Amino acid sequence: MDEVKIFVSHNSKYVDIAKSLKLSLQALESKTLLDIKISEEMAGSTDWRQWIEENVRASDIFVLLYPSVDVDMSWCNYELGRFYDAKRKIVCIKNTDIREPPPAFQPYQAYTADESGIRKFIDELFVSGVFTDGKPLNLNVGQLTEKLYERAQSISVELAQKFARARVRDQRYERRIVLSVRYDDSKRFDAVASQVEGNADGLNLLGLGQVASVPWSTIRQSIRGAVDWPDELERALPAITAGSLPPALPPFFASGEIYIPVITKAQSVDGLLEEVVLIFVTVNADRLRPLLDWSLPKNMPDTLAMLVRLIRMMFRARWEILEPRYQEARYRVSTPERCRELVRLTNADYDRMRQDAENQGITGLDKFYAVFSEDLRAEIEACGDEWTGFMRNLGAEPVKDSGDLAARLKDLLKNNARWLELSARQFARATAELR
Repeated sequence: MDEVKIFVSHNSKYVDIAKSLKLSLQALESKTLLDIKISEEMAGSTDWRQWIEENVRASDIFVLLYPSVDVDMSWCNYELGRFYDAKRKIVCIKNTDIREPPPAFQPYQAYTADESGIRKFIDELFVSGVFTDGKPLNLNVGQLTEKLYERAQSISVELAQKFARARVRDQRYERRIVLSVRYDDSKRFDAVASQVEGNADGLNLLGLGQVASVPWSTIRQSIRGAVDWPDELERALPAITAGSLPPALPPFFASGEIYIPVITKAQSVDGLLEEVVLIFVTVNADRLRPLLDWSLPKNMPDTLAMLVRLIRMMFRARWEILEPRYQEARYRVSTPERCRELVRLTNADYDRMRQDAENQGITGLDKFYAVFSEDLRAEIEACGDEWTGFMRNLGAEPVKDSGDLAARLKDLLKNNARWLELSARQFARATAELR
């Protein structure tokens, strides 16, 4: 046997594996010429159907590379159909996460694309003569003392690594649309000709369902009046084309959630914008609201703004921290374990609220007392001391039962009411000064 012809069938996405396999097999220095064909190496202007017909039919061995179950098998099956001959050998090298070859290749024993599986294929090709009627191509490949043995081992490792990289899965946790920008004869944005595609989550969010492509004008018309971001995106297109950072688009409501449109990519050619990619980010309203609570008009007097923030903290303490836990302890008769968990949650929420306050500049007793009139400070100090005592009592000893916990939380609720009453008096004075 002077020549062995091998046809490597593969999806073009994995041409690097095909080329690596070809070079690797040829590097093992067979005395028999290895003529290995891969479609990417055909010359320009070649009639590719005729090329496949001639080279597949002339091959002795048909090798399918199967790195992923997502591979489009239409051409591989076509090539197999041109090759099929009971006397010739059909090989499938499949990735380690694939249980069995594709249907057309299942009658044939497959090789697993790990180091041992690829080494087995190499040994059976070069040493055992499995594919060449028992005639080995190079016995040195199987000799432990030969350099070709080590080369075959390194080839097995390299090819296994290439197959491993093919197992990487891109997980895109996003709602995405892609706007393909088109222009009229005057180089102005054409909303009718511009098309929108996207993944299922992104399209469903806009109420489009499973459509392949839809004109931008259709989206703009269907959601106009309900959301503002499409109009603002159109106004921003010239600036994006010029290279400016994209603007912050306004959030919108959909399916009971709040979403923020974010421009993640813009592609232009010769000064014209061609493509804009947007994702829709879900807003966790519960986590965002404490931050928004600190936002007040810029021109508001500092002392009044600080008082409003303190009152908001008191509201938050009462209706987000204390009241829900008091209701549970008072009326649901919680177990001792649940009571201890409620104490832990209450302390943790107060710590989080304190951290939020510090992040907004509410730090130190001096700033705190400066918010209140001097004649109220004695009551403020007494109320503060009372709160400190109640908080210590909350965690000083393990609660006995839900009734015990309810009583401790009730003390804190009464203290909260005192804070609100003192703050209301101060707020009345501050607003009276605005007349």
